[in-house]
Amino acid sequence: MSGWIKGGFGGAVLLTALWFLAPRPSAEVAEDVVEIHYMGRGGPIQGAMEDAVREFERLSRERHALDPSYPVYRVISGQDATRSQTEDPTRFLVSLAGGMPPDVIDFDRFAISEWAARGAFTPLADYVQRDKENWTAWQRDTNALPPWPGAREELPRAAGAPTKPAITPILQENFFPGCWNEAVYRNPATGESNLYGIPSDTDNRALLYNKDILIRNGYTNEFGEARPPRTWEELEEMAIRMTERDEKGRIKTIGFIPNYGNSWLYMYGWQAGGEFLSDDGRTITLNDPPIVEALTFMTRIYNKLGGANSVYAFQSSFQGGDLDPFVLGKVAMKIDGVWVMSDLAFYGRDLNIGAAPAPMPARELEKGRQPISWLAGWAYAIPSTAREKKGAWELIRFLTSQRAMEIMRASENFTATSQGRPYLPRQYPQRAQNDWAFQTYVEHNSALEPKFKQAMRVYNDLLDNSRFRPVTPVGQKLWNCQIWATEDAIFGKKTPQEALDYYTSIAQRDLNAVLNPPQGITIRSWTWFFWTYGALIALTVFLVYRRETRPPSAAKKPRGFLLSLFAGEDGKSASHVGSKGSYFRAQWRDGVLCALPWLLGFIIFTGGPLLFSIVISFCRFDVLNPAVFTGLNNYLFMIRGDELFWKSLYNTLFMVIGIPLGMAIGLGLAMLLNVKVRGIAVWRTLFYLPSIVPAVASSILWIWIFNPQSGLFNAMLDLVGLPGLNWLQDESTSKWSLIIMGLWGAGGGMIIWLAGLKGISESYYEAASLDGANAWQQFRYITIPMMTPYIFFNLVMGLIGTFQIFTQAFIMTQGGPVNSTLFFAYHLFNNAFRYMHMGYAAAMAWFLFLIVVLLTAFQMKMSKRWVHYEED
Repeated sequence: MSGWIKGGFGGAVLLTALWFLAPRPSAEVAEDVVEIHYMGRGGPIQGAMEDAVREFERLSRERHALDPSYPVYRVISGQDATRSQTEDPTRFLVSLAGGMPPDVIDFDRFAISEWAARGAFTPLADYVQRDKENWTAWQRDTNALPPWPGAREELPRAAGAPTKPAITPILQENFFPGCWNEAVYRNPATGESNLYGIPSDTDNRALLYNKDILIRNGYTNEFGEARPPRTWEELEEMAIRMTERDEKGRIKTIGFIPNYGNSWLYMYGWQAGGEFLSDDGRTITLNDPPIVEALTFMTRIYNKLGGANSVYAFQSSFQGGDLDPFVLGKVAMKIDGVWVMSDLAFYGRDLNIGAAPAPMPARELEKGRQPISWLAGWAYAIPSTAREKKGAWELIRFLTSQRAMEIMRASENFTATSQGRPYLPRQYPQRAQNDWAFQTYVEHNSALEPKFKQAMRVYNDLLDNSRFRPVTPVGQKLWNCQIWATEDAIFGKKTPQEALDYYTSIAQRDLNAVLNPPQGITIRSWTWFFWTYGALIALTVFLVYRRETRPPSAAKKPRGFLLSLFAGEDGKSASHVGSKGSYFRAQWRDGVLCALPWLLGFIIFTGGPLLFSIVISFCRFDVLNPAVFTGLNNYLFMIRGDELFWKSLYNTLFMVIGIPLGMAIGLGLAMLLNVKVRGIAVWRTLFYLPSIVPAVASSILWIWIFNPQSGLFNAMLDLVGLPGLNWLQDESTSKWSLIIMGLWGAGGGMIIWLAGLKGISESYYEAASLDGANAWQQFRYITIPMMTPYIFFNLVMGLIGTFQIFTQAFIMTQGGPVNSTLFFAYHLFNNAFRYMHMGYAAAMAWFLFLIVVLLTAFQMKMSKRWVHYEED
């Protein structure tokens, strides 16, 4: 009984500590203060955004003083440790599923439609219309209280301070069409459309070129000035002619790389007159003939440059900042976004740079078409389950106002100039604000060199004629499909037509699944699941308790199963057993009490999700909407329909090659270090250290080691006269590269091998030596048999770890090239969080579990033939 009392007291202390440590709203928050939760692009509010938010909070306090019904707002944000919200939206997705989403999120505009199609965002058209009506009514009676804080122009409060402009309503006509329309989602099934985001910034693309390289190669006009290409034909010819190679045939300066910078197949497809989606949004047209022509053009340039492998090897050495290959003169021309101008103005002050619209097919220019660009950017959105939507809209209205624009740009300018950097603002979705930022910080900035002013003019002039990525519920899949099609074509896996036909069918299949989803039983309530799970736990506890507390003699008497559970010795209750049985029950209770924290953790955080994942593996489920039971559809699609399932499984199975290699190296190291010499502990530590280096750090290190241009491995091959390899940039060597990287951590297994070697008695080796056995015979007939339990353990653990490989591919290769490092776990991750096919991802997880269990069971079965334990 004392054990239970101690356990209860300890549990109470633990719960009390957790209660005090649990996060809660600050006690300093007054009752009339309303918190607005904001999620930005990778971190908490700081810098220019913080200055703007403080102004927003000040305005709310002043308005509250005049109108107590208006709340005092406080904006808070947290850390967002994701690579990007479109490639890894885990944090946002979990917040939505958990009912604790941010009130405002700054989200990639092209991804808004995909999330809006699943009901993740609040329609904003009514907010825009309401503001317009309130503003119009106030304009008729300006003596009335303004419709929102800051609606009146604020005169300077001190001499020399600027006038703060009025905060006006958000109006569609103030925005560039492409920026506004990218945030409007029209349901292809119903034709209904709505606005789901307010554009916060934008960026488009232009051709940047090194004037000195063009002049050196004779591309000048009648005035001797550099002449950039206007047509695809000129671009192709110049790209080849301006490419230079070293004495070993490696590229040292390249004229132009079609997919370097930020152009993608989208840019070339639109330039050729193609469309990626039909007007009604129901048909993917990735294989539109002009897009096929565009991909053929890209492939032809890569082939003339020596092939995509050669170009990718050259690109692998590219860095940023002052080592930017464009700044260093390694790249003559590139199509890139306006965001690079800030770094170029700082690191490329000596660079003779020019900017022009990206070249187009000559026939398109002959038709009278104007040069085009494509734009992207971000937008403020309100999650559909946000708790403070009114305050969220107030914040969005302010952040997109001219007043916030002036505050943030002034803050950014101050930060840049204090660091000795020239300040170039980016582009902004509202025409008047973009013009104001350009005139204030670019055109009238005497410290800024004319070449950068000219480049910014080129970017801004293209905004009115810029396209945007298709607004579709399968936007992320369509984006990936154009990448995969490009890789298949430029690496020679398929012809451009074959590649585009294939991936068009893939994207269309996913779009059809959205428009005509599989029918099934909709699960609107999960109450039954919790009752079922609770019943299973109770039944398990009861059966285990009865089994463990039954006296041994009870098992010898024949009786039915139920009777054996409820009856103790001689048909009596198990509580009437002797003192020895009571002693063992007490020990059993103490054991359970000690294991209780783990048991509770398993039941709450592991067992439930495991059972839940089994259920949703038979459902169509995207987390945001009710699950629909569809039977075996996910498993059938896995086997028959998923184009990357077998590829990812093959890639993962290939990595099994690394298991025996790692075991052999680990055992070899252990044998070398299993000697009694001075300083051996230091050597053991040095060999063990690589295994505890964080995966991210080691991945970045090995990216440099595998660099085809300047990496350690190719330098070593060069010393012995062997040609270098492309390593991670070549699909034939990419997996081998990761296997080699894995061998670097063989020191982790060395510890286990060393423990096994220490357990082998020296008498065996002494007896073998007396019988004339040499070192190899001793290793073969003594060491290996005695080490079989350790071999078996490392084999099982290595196999399980291999099937979970993810981090290296996620950081180093992103699954490429040509999906050669798309492993099973990475493919599962993409389906779960990138495409929001959570039900299908759960089915993949259980398929992986089944494979691992079967392989482990097979090894356990076979181990009886070759694993030798001491008692055998």
